[in-house]
This record gives sequence, C-alpha cells and structure tokens, in this order.
Amino acid sequence: MKDSLKKVLQEKYIKEGFWREETFSDLLRECAGKYGEKTAICDGNNSLTYSEWNSLADKYAAYLKSEGIKSGDRVIIQIPNSNEFGVILFSLFRLGVVPVLALPTHRKKEISSFIEVSGAVAYITVRSHLGYDYAEIVNECVTGTGCRHFFADDIRCDKADMTFNISENDRKFSDIAVLQVSGGTTDVPKLIPRTNADYLYDARTFAEVCGMNEDTVFLAAIPASHNFCFANPGIIGTMICGGKIVMAKNGSPDEIFELIESEKVNITAMVPSLLSICSEMAEWEECDLSSIKTILVGGSLLTYPVLSKAEENLDCKVRQVYGTAEGLNTITDIDMSAELTANCQGKKISSGDEMMIETDDGDFAPAGIEGELLLRGPYTIQNYYNNPAADAESFRDDGFYRTGDRAFIDTEGNLHITGRVKEQINRAGEKIMPSELERILDENEDIERSAVVGVPDELMINKICAVVVTDNDSIDLAYLRGYLESKGVAAFKLPDMAVKILQIPLTAVGKPDKKLIVDMIANEKMERI
Repeated sequence: MKDSLKKVLQEKYIKEGFWREETFSDLLRECAGKYGEKTAICDGNNSLTYSEWNSLADKYAAYLKSEGIKSGDRVIIQIPNSNEFGVILFSLFRLGVVPVLALPTHRKKEISSFIEVSGAVAYITVRSHLGYDYAEIVNECVTGTGCRHFFADDIRCDKADMTFNISENDRKFSDIAVLQVSGGTTDVPKLIPRTNADYLYDARTFAEVCGMNEDTVFLAAIPASHNFCFANPGIIGTMICGGKIVMAKNGSPDEIFELIESEKVNITAMVPSLLSICSEMAEWEECDLSSIKTILVGGSLLTYPVLSKAEENLDCKVRQVYGTAEGLNTITDIDMSAELTANCQGKKISSGDEMMIETDDGDFAPAGIEGELLLRGPYTIQNYYNNPAADAESFRDDGFYRTGDRAFIDTEGNLHITGRVKEQINRAGEKIMPSELERILDENEDIERSAVVGVPDELMINKICAVVVTDNDSIDLAYLRGYLESKGVAAFKLPDMAVKILQIPLTAVGKPDKKLIVDMIANEKMERI
C-alpha cells in the first residue's frame, strides 16, 4: 500500500474517533488507578491485583533496562499461560519494547525466523513446559546470533527493588505495539504489526459487543499469546473492563473445569476441538459449571452437532467468531439459534470495518455471491512487518487486505466462511472446497474428525482424498462416498481415495496441517481404506 494512502486512512481513523491517544503501557497504569486492589490475574493459587501487577511491571522494566533493553527494541516472548506472562509482557510495554508474541508450540524453525525478520535483541522464555526443553531453542537458535536470552524465572529473581522512569518510553499511540504471528498454513508465520491504537480499539470494541464488564471472569484456556485469547476480546478486553483473568496453565479439560468451578469463570474462548472434548466430558464430570455463560469459538470448522451438544451439556451460549491476527473480527448474534450460529461467522464488530467479496474476475460481489474475503478498517493492518513479498501478494492498491479465505456475505450482513482459497481442489477442471465435505463428514457420529485434501495427479490435476479419524473398521472409501452422496453431494465432489489416521496433524495454531497430510499420503504414511 502506498504511504500516502496509509496516511489518509490513519487520519480518517483518528478523526472518526476509532483511534485514541493511548498505549498498552498506559492501559495497565490506568487500570491500577481505577481498579486498584481488585484481583486482576491469577494462575492456580497465585493472584495479583491491578496495583501489584502495575508495580511489578515497573520493576521488571527497570531490570530489563539495566540489561540494555531499550524503547523500540523487539523482544521475542514465549511464555506459557501464567501471571508471569502478564507481568513480563507489560514490563516490555512499559519500557517501550515491541514484543513478538510467540506461541508455546513454536519451535526452532519459527523462533529462528522471528529473530531474523524482527531483528529481535532478546528472547525471553521458560526453561521447560509440558515436557519440552526450551533450552534447545536457546542453544541452537539464539546463541551466537547477537540476540540475548533470558529465562523468565531469572528476571523474577533479579528484579530486586529497582524503579522505572516512564520517560524512557518514547512510543506513541500510532507506533507498533506488538508483533503478532500469522495463523495461516504458510511454512513460517509472518509477523503482523499491531499498533497501540488499533489493537486497543479492537479489544475494547469486541469487549463491548460481548457485554464484558467489571464482573467478567475470563478464562485463558488457549495460549495467552494467541490473537484470539490475547485481545479478541481476551486478556486485553478483560483488563479494559476491569474484570479478572484466569490463566489455564496447560489447557486440559480437567484444568478448565476445575478453574471454571473455583474461579466462577463466566466467559472463555476455545477452538472447536477443545469445545467438543469439554462437552463430552461434561456428561460425566461432576463439576459445578453453572457460572459459565458464554463460550466464544473460532479458529476452524464448527459443526452444528458439536455446537448444539455443547450448549446442552455446558448450559451456556456458544457464539461463533471469525478473526484474523491481521484484523477484522465478526461474531454471531447472542439471540441467534444454534443452527444458524453453526452456519455463519456473524456480523462485523465495528462500523468502520469494510468487508468485501472479490470474485475471480476482480469485481466486488453482491450479497450471496462467493469469492475471496477482502478487509479494510481501523484495526486491520496495512502491511506485514519487514516482508515486501507478502505485502505485494496480500494487499491491493486501494488498501484492502486479501485474507485468502473464500466467503460470502448474506443479506443480513452475516459472514459465511466456506474455505481457504489455496485449499480449493482442482479436480479435472472442477473446483471443490474441502470445507464443504469436511462439515458433512464431521457430522457423522462414527467419524471423530476429518480433513479433505487434494493429492497431485498427472491425469486429473488433483485427486480428492478424505482423511478420517475413526474407530469403526467398516468405514472405507465406498462408505464415505455413499454417505456423502446421501447428503446431496455432487458426484464430481466425491473422494477418489480415503485414508485413516489416529490423529489429524495440526499446525502451531491448531489448524489441520494439510501440507503435512499431503506429504504423509505421498510417502504412504497413512493407512488406505
């Protein structure tokens, strides 16, 4: 996008009141002044008030400054859900540092890329988590690069009684506050620059739509650094409202249920697979889950059977959301039926959001017509960080961001995601969206989960392959074809081959890793059925 257009759009968002002159560092200080001794964050038996959190952020910032970290530096933070995540993150904000929010599941390949692309001066992590030794990343990716490393508990030990001078932070509301990571299926995640103004507006607006307030108790059940849990509305939205954040350290259903009961959690965010497991568990687990009122679900395909069963077993409202770390959020209406909720991603959260559907010939499509979803708005990015090749591919000259998602918008303004543009299968000239078949297969009670991919073929361009997780030995290709046909699926969309697997491989952000699936099929590492 041209710099002149960026400036015009930024001035528009300021003039129209979307952007405020505020920073993440300001947020915690204001929360401490407003909510003081109210519990802000807890992880198990440990908790911090807003005042304590603010004071610790100052002390940690002073320590990091004494170690040579300064305003404007980029620092990778890879810390599992904990109070420490919140303290260290806001100490970086307080110092004016730009955190790169790595997920706990990122490994050597991703961290090396983040160091190179961001120019990070430091990497902060834990020694181990859930059996993984993060010292391996330090030894192989950080040592010798000029990027220093800190273990989180060492910062805690060394913070002493240092004080921090806020004048050291020269970051402005329009400056980059955070580098998020992309959640697509690309080989290495891209870095997404979110400014103080746009990200805080995003979280505040989403929190308002969700009805969050001082009585909100939000459970961070998925990684805190993930865009969905971090600020959609997540941790930041909860802080803005003066609510309480509950950190699930490992995100297991057992822990989630225990925390809902003990902390009286009333809202959380999950991916569909976690929702399904929790719903099944609720049928026999003896826990008091009566406090939970809303579960936000996004990230991948949500079927009606999973949603309706969850609402029944958990006795709460499930609202489907769509969101990208690059921007736009949508959410289904609170009074929408379960059937409708499962079949759309809802309406945009902001009047400033621009959602357009681009057809194959480059025109904008009317309601009901499918194409690629394009976005522009007060919290949608205008470029990636230090990645001109991705910018050229992803941003139009008029400032619209190409999501890579196929979608349509209905006459009520609800967004319907139908799949990924790049996942579309070309079978002998016919175009098939995997998500159409996956939705139907996932509704079969004998299939735990499915993924549909295109397998390269010299004659047909691609063959359609259905990958299923099932314990039923009678399920084979003929069964799958017959089942799909009985549901009205056209003959040209029926799978040409099928394989069975114990578990669908996932990317670092929990989405089916279809590139790996295709490689596994090619190398005959899956059982043909």
